[in-house]
Amino acid sequence: MNLAHRLLKAEILTPEQLAPALYRQKKNRGFLAKHLLDLKLLEPEVLDSFIYSYPPIPKTLEETGLTQNLLIQLLLKHAYFRDTFSVREMVRDLKIGAQLVETLISYLKTQNLLFVRPRDVLTTKTRLSMELYYALTDQGKGLAEQALEANRYIGPAPVPLEDYWDWVEAQTIHQVRVEMARLREVFADFEVSPTLLDKIGPAVNSGRSIFLFGPSGNGKTVMSNAIGQSFEDPVYIPAALYVYGQIIRVFDEVNHQPLATNGEAPRHDPRWVLCRRPVVIVGGELTEDSLELRFNPILKFYEAPHQLRANNGVFIIDDFGRQKMSPRQLLNRWMYPLETRQDFCCLHTGQQFGVPFDQLIIFSTNLNPHSLADEAFLRRIRHKIFIGYVTPSQYLTIFHKVCREYDMVFDEAIVREMMYRHYVVTARPLSACHPRDLVQNLVDRAAFLGQQPQLTADDLENVCQTYFIKQADITDYDTIGNIGEPQPLS
Repeated sequence: MNLAHRLLKAEILTPEQLAPALYRQKKNRGFLAKHLLDLKLLEPEVLDSFIYSYPPIPKTLEETGLTQNLLIQLLLKHAYFRDTFSVREMVRDLKIGAQLVETLISYLKTQNLLFVRPRDVLTTKTRLSMELYYALTDQGKGLAEQALEANRYIGPAPVPLEDYWDWVEAQTIHQVRVEMARLREVFADFEVSPTLLDKIGPAVNSGRSIFLFGPSGNGKTVMSNAIGQSFEDPVYIPAALYVYGQIIRVFDEVNHQPLATNGEAPRHDPRWVLCRRPVVIVGGELTEDSLELRFNPILKFYEAPHQLRANNGVFIIDDFGRQKMSPRQLLNRWMYPLETRQDFCCLHTGQQFGVPFDQLIIFSTNLNPHSLADEAFLRRIRHKIFIGYVTPSQYLTIFHKVCREYDMVFDEAIVREMMYRHYVVTARPLSACHPRDLVQNLVDRAAFLGQQPQLTADDLENVCQTYFIKQADITDYDTIGNIGEPQPLS
């Protein structure tokens, strides 16, 4: 149950008294508790007893927010692919309490859908316990097949959308504060000027969108990931959502990183997974369809879009402007969610519903921002931060760090000589990625020659010849024909 339901059930507030706070929450977003206090509908001491620091474990069917029929279908689908199962195993798979599982099993037995297998003696470290095992009857298997026809979702019991709204608002990223010391810690491996951290800090703490732009190869992507790692507090992510009779899978191991429990049973509702704040990153593969609910016509349930999986975390759009959808399409799609922190999803049945849009969005690009978006959209991105080329001293420091990483002795004189020939003479700007690339090429060259990698003037010059494109090479190529056009052999 979410906070509103708990207050109504306890008769602390009537629906009429609660209505102004719900309207204010819908209009301005934010946690319902704050609106209740702002409107002076409840005293803080009364409200405290109804606010939990984690999703409470439901003890009754009503508290799950789900119908008995849904849980029965889910249990039957789990049982269908097993010869036998115990209450303990079904508790583990459905992520609901043993008392609820026993209630479901008792009902299924009365309907002749389950039968008890012979008892099995289960040995534990401290005692012997008798555990009942169950199996589906033929009638139960038939009903399980019908449930699988409806949808093939087999996983933890889902969470109602109303509860999801409640917890996203309760653990919103907009209320998290990252201190300068934490920023320095996550950016310790990068050469970042203090003035740049002074710009990044307020942008991160605002919880609003950030626009990182500048020439390629200077750390925009790694800085975006570092921002995502700067958030230390955990959040609760639901395994799946239940909306209008449909199931939407939210948790996935790629974007969500569960925290270790050390084998201890969770204190919270196990349908939720305690994770680090998610960091979802997409690049050129982003399409318009990937921002909508994806219905699998075979499995007959939905996969959450990227922005839903990024809720309470960071959503990085890398190489903005190079996606399979145009920047204008993306910006038009998100104009309203960026303003209201609410997005809308549509089921294949045509039903539409609102979902939270609660993430720190980072747009990262090496293209001209004015060529990607108009002023109306750029205004909605509050923080625009330019990431430029590195200075000579930063370049040398990065080169030194990379050499140390590859157990290579750093020689500043050799690097300075290379910088003069390949940067000063050619008027080439200093990119932060070049030291890493050049050292890795030295390692590749040494591996080919069967030697220990080392930084020498000759070896460094050799890898520079194959790393940098010289203007003279382009001029020579132009005398043969236009670049990119194949020429016949003479």
